[in-house]
Amino acid sequence: MIEILFLLLPLAFYSGWRSAKKSNSKQCAESSKLADDYVRGVNYLLSEKPDKALEVFINHPDVDEYTAETYLLLGNMFRNRGEVDRALRLHQNLMARSSLTKDQKASVLFALGEDYFSAGMLDRAESVFQELLETNPKDVDACLPLRQIYEQTHEWEKAIQTTLCLKRKKLSDAHKKLISHYYCEMAEQEMSFGNLHRVDEYVLKAENSFKLSVRVMILQADLLERKKNYKGAFKIYLKALKQDSRLLSYLYSKITKVSAIVGKDKELESILFHLYRSDSRVLSYLLAFISRNGNKDVSVDFLVDDLKAKKLDIPSIIKSIDILQNNTDIFPEHEKLLLIKQSLINFLQGEAMFQCQNCGYKMQDYLWRCPACYQWDRVSQA
Repeated sequence: MIEILFLLLPLAFYSGWRSAKKSNSKQCAESSKLADDYVRGVNYLLSEKPDKALEVFINHPDVDEYTAETYLLLGNMFRNRGEVDRALRLHQNLMARSSLTKDQKASVLFALGEDYFSAGMLDRAESVFQELLETNPKDVDACLPLRQIYEQTHEWEKAIQTTLCLKRKKLSDAHKKLISHYYCEMAEQEMSFGNLHRVDEYVLKAENSFKLSVRVMILQADLLERKKNYKGAFKIYLKALKQDSRLLSYLYSKITKVSAIVGKDKELESILFHLYRSDSRVLSYLLAFISRNGNKDVSVDFLVDDLKAKKLDIPSIIKSIDILQNNTDIFPEHEKLLLIKQSLINFLQGEAMFQCQNCGYKMQDYLWRCPACYQWDRVSQA
């Protein structure tokens, strides 16, 4: 609550200045009441009685352009502390004041929109931000939360149009990438309905929006796989994997399926070995692939040294034990390995497999957009 005290201290100085400036007794009395009210409000806040403090601030009839700024900041502080109801009360009361300037009304309206958004009242938040855009179509500040609303409600066409309002002279690469993601979302939706012609249309738009998108590559391969063009699908999956090995966890089931169909397991195995040398997290998938194929020609001697020298993730260690326990020449203590395996399996239960690189949010499934910080392309294997 100390931060609120420092926020309101300028009001005390301001009210004292007003008292000194006023000449007649009526004005002095009004200014004195202003000072007394703010002192009472601050005392309530310091005493952890925010509702009583709100009553003091809200019921004070005299709010001018200076005190309005502090009211606005105080409401924002309530919202940032998770006290959205109090922020709404303060901002709604402030919005009703006739003494606000045009710019201040816009600032308060924006704050109200953020309050509604924080409270999950997306319809009201959308209406507020749209009202701001109607007044000023180039209001970039209103476009950003409006885009986030459309992301949450999966209104991808509206999200695209809102992203376009963020541009100045031309779209940045970040905005182009966002629009590409929105088209990919629509393509995946149409894919689930079996509307492959619409998938083609959206994938092309996504590619035109951002040429370097790995997600577009994967959708192109998914589309070829649906059309039973397995060779073409495998080629594009492999290209996407080489471009971003982080996606192996997402691509593994897709690429291994088509590699088996087209007889490209040896090629895929070689690629996985190559990727593992630069990214140890690939090991669990490499070993799972070897185990699946029952490949007796692959030397697993490297596992002993890697288990000793490298920091491997838990799934990799478990897969390694699966391989080594059948080879007593390399590691004869298979009974110990079984105990270790069981303990590691127990440790692994309930652990999140993926994590947002931006905010640290952990999740069980791979998502293109972090549900916590709303950033795209920031999820990787934990």
